[in-house]
Amino acid sequence: MVLVGGVVALVVELVPNRHGTAQHFTSGRILRVAPERQVPLTARDRRAINVVLDRFVGSVVTRRDPLAGWPLATRRLRDDSTRAEWARGDVPVYAYPARGPEFHEWVLDYSFRNSVGLELGVQPRRGAKIGNAAFEVDLKRIDGRWLVDSIYPRAIYPR
Repeated sequence: MVLVGGVVALVVELVPNRHGTAQHFTSGRILRVAPERQVPLTARDRRAINVVLDRFVGSVVTRRDPLAGWPLATRRLRDDSTRAEWARGDVPVYAYPARGPEFHEWVLDYSFRNSVGLELGVQPRRGAKIGNAAFEVDLKRIDGRWLVDSIYPRAIYPR
């Protein structure tokens, strides 16, 4: 019986896994990682996120003043672009002719201590040849400030 257990352990150790690499186990301490727990989004955080969305969508998504969104974006969102590119409207964000100065029509997808995901509903300006849109937005709290980490259209509806 011990021999069978040894053979099984040897096979598990030496047979490549589905990615073609052999697995190697150590007798070291097991590190247990607990999943991050969701937390309620406070009224203060909601207000701060609304301010960021108003400024970011109203300037970057609409292309009215893309450079105004530079300080509202995380390093990850700005990573493959320069400040000069943002100034001329060459930004890694989908352009959409959003109507209005306020963009508070959103539904919370998830809320962690320093990370929030939401779906933002946006209507087009009058005369635009495009329908309503839903954007997925991820924000990160960095140094106490909410910043846009990603924003992309989830759906654009017919007019």
